[in-house]
Amino acid sequence: MTDGSDLDLSFTIEAESASLRPIGEFRVFDIEGPVVFVGDAAYRSEDLRELEVSDVRAALEALSADEDFQTIVDSCPTNTPLVYDDIDYLTRHLPTHALDKCDKLSRREPFSKELILLVAYVERQNSLIGHSDNVLEYYLDQREEIVTKLNSNSEVDGEIERSFFSYLLLASALIEELATETVLNEFFREEARLNTTSELVRSMGHAKRLEKLCDIQILSDGDHSELVDVKERRNNLVHDAQKRAGLNELESRREVGQVLEKTDRCAAVLLSVSGKDIESIIARRGTVIYVNHAQRDAIEDTITTWDRERERELRILRRCRRATLGDLRWDVESSTTRQYDVTEGFDFDGFEDEGVYQVLMEFLRDASDAFLDRIDADANESNLDRFDFALLTLLCAGHSYEDIARWLNTDPKYVQRKENVIAWRASEFEKTRVGTIPRPDKPVWSVTDATPNLR
Repeated sequence: MTDGSDLDLSFTIEAESASLRPIGEFRVFDIEGPVVFVGDAAYRSEDLRELEVSDVRAALEALSADEDFQTIVDSCPTNTPLVYDDIDYLTRHLPTHALDKCDKLSRREPFSKELILLVAYVERQNSLIGHSDNVLEYYLDQREEIVTKLNSNSEVDGEIERSFFSYLLLASALIEELATETVLNEFFREEARLNTTSELVRSMGHAKRLEKLCDIQILSDGDHSELVDVKERRNNLVHDAQKRAGLNELESRREVGQVLEKTDRCAAVLLSVSGKDIESIIARRGTVIYVNHAQRDAIEDTITTWDRERERELRILRRCRRATLGDLRWDVESSTTRQYDVTEGFDFDGFEDEGVYQVLMEFLRDASDAFLDRIDADANESNLDRFDFALLTLLCAGHSYEDIARWLNTDPKYVQRKENVIAWRASEFEKTRVGTIPRPDKPVWSVTDATPNLR
């Protein structure tokens, strides 16, 4: 490699497609007295009517420091399926001791049980989003910074060392947050509904969490080994000043780049198994029935948006006799970020109008974004965990256990075992979107060695 030449680094995590979920909010407004909004739901009560808006806000903020409220938060799931009413699902899901504490709080505070449950649910989501999603954003920024420095320096100098050290700390933090989140989610899934609490998960060391994920077989042995290597490299750099200064004997930019690529691959594995990076995989590999459903909804949403924001361009497409907007579909595999391979809804035979074509491509770029948003929303509203929802759509598409495991960065044994859970947990919500739910007809891998012993 010639000094000063750019490094051609290949990263697994695509910054433009990383799914960063917004923080959920509960808001208080004065509408003939205090009204609390949690998402689309609005709550008012006679008890609230006696208070000022500022008092209600202060009381809500004070809940976060209450031990009883924190117990409710820790007991909440990470999503409520669309087929259930939120309150009904939360009431069914929470253990008795958490519901008892909710009753206790509602008697002590000017809030109904329903409002306390919904606020706790938002706090539960934010406890995950606020950690891993924020760290992911910082991680991507730091990754870009060190690549820029590697390409602007001919040798590994102090500036690169400092940037690499910051990158590895962020990578380790991201991996630890995602590992914690994945272990917690596993305990909420039917297969691993164990007698445990989030406090126990958080009290585990990072190595133990990785070990549990390997025991459950959601992590393959190879991925587990690489994740342990990242952990050990991080520990060496933090605790050994000499190794830190020498980047643990990494002497060339190429060696530093190879570590970046390997570390990024490790972070991507946990992004997948935590269900955070599934939209593009489902878009490319999901069952035809589901992809058609999601694209149809995306086209409808895009038409609504363009009707409001880009009326002139939408009029051009509506006047084009070759276009049937509602029927537009595209081949995700063959399309790029700039050009879309239209399979339905437009007749290209003898078509030569470049202006209309460019408007069509702009429309489909917006529709493609709406398509991924629809997959994200369906995964959140499913009766399944996000990762299980991805498994469902890929299994229904007829892919092999091995292919699915490769695309989702997991183990084929885990995919086959989860097929049993998906077969009886899928609700009407999933059935209307993906069609026939797969029923396992082969022997299932033994889980004797896969069930984690938490004590």
